[in-house]
This record gives sequence, C-alpha cells and structure tokens, in this order.
Amino acid sequence: MDLKNLENNLREAGYAVSIFDTADEARTYLDAQVDGKSVGFGGSVTLDQLGLYETLSRHNTVHWHWRMPADKNEAEVRAAAAAAEVYFSSVNALAESGEIVNIDGKCNRVAATLFGPKRCIFVCGVNKLRPDLQSAIERARNIAAPLNAKRLNKKTPCA
Repeated sequence: MDLKNLENNLREAGYAVSIFDTADEARTYLDAQVDGKSVGFGGSVTLDQLGLYETLSRHNTVHWHWRMPADKNEAEVRAAAAAAEVYFSSVNALAESGEIVNIDGKCNRVAATLFGPKRCIFVCGVNKLRPDLQSAIERARNIAAPLNAKRLNKKTPCA
C-alpha cells in the first residue's frame, strides 16, 4: 500500500487527509479538531477502540447509539447523530485509489456521511486499506460484514 498515493487520490477527490503513526496521535488530533460542537457517531469498533466518545464528550455533545442516555431511545439518538454538526464514521474498507466502501445494516452511517452534518470525519485504521476498489469491496463483504454480523448476533449467512 502506497500511503502517499492514497493521500494524493483522496486530496484529488476533495478530502482533507491526516495520517498518523499511532492511535494516540490520531485521537489527540481529532480531539483538537472539534470543540463545543454537536457530534454524531456511527456504529464503529474503530471509534470505540480509539476512545473517541469519552475524549470528545468532555467538551462536545456526542450522540452515539452505543452510549444511549436513559431518557432517549435508539431512533432518537441515531437521528440526533445524523443531524449533528460533525459526524464521525469509520469505513469498512478504503481503496488506494480513494474509494470508500461501507456496508451498513441500518444505513445510519452511510446516510449521515452523504447527507446531513456540515462536516464528516472518516477514521480508518491500516487494517482497512486495500490496493484497489475490488479488494476493498471484498474486504467489506468478506471480513467487515461477517465480523459485524457476529458481533451484533445477526442470523445472516455471513455470520
């Protein structure tokens, strides 16, 4: 994987790109980017592992259906997340050519990243990087989707 080529392809597509050597560096950077905002999170093991909810909740209002307040239901939290000023999502796969691939069970992540928040921030670990679109789609279908189906106890063939 050529990270410089990936970065150039994403920039050509209109994305701002930041690359970090460690999760701590990424979390610190992201924490500094968002202050005093309403923030939405899509379902994401990546965001959870980074501890972004806890970090950003210190100085932002964060809406995430994985951390629901007692006075709200899942639909309300998902709607608030989609309407937030800033939306965070991971990706199922990212092709070196710059294509983002996501498979989404309830479409909250995909919908929010396409329409809604003023700013969308994609967080992607190196495990999600693939050399081309076809292998990115294969990762989403054959690795990410089955892992999510198992984690969510879904009765699907891939689980």
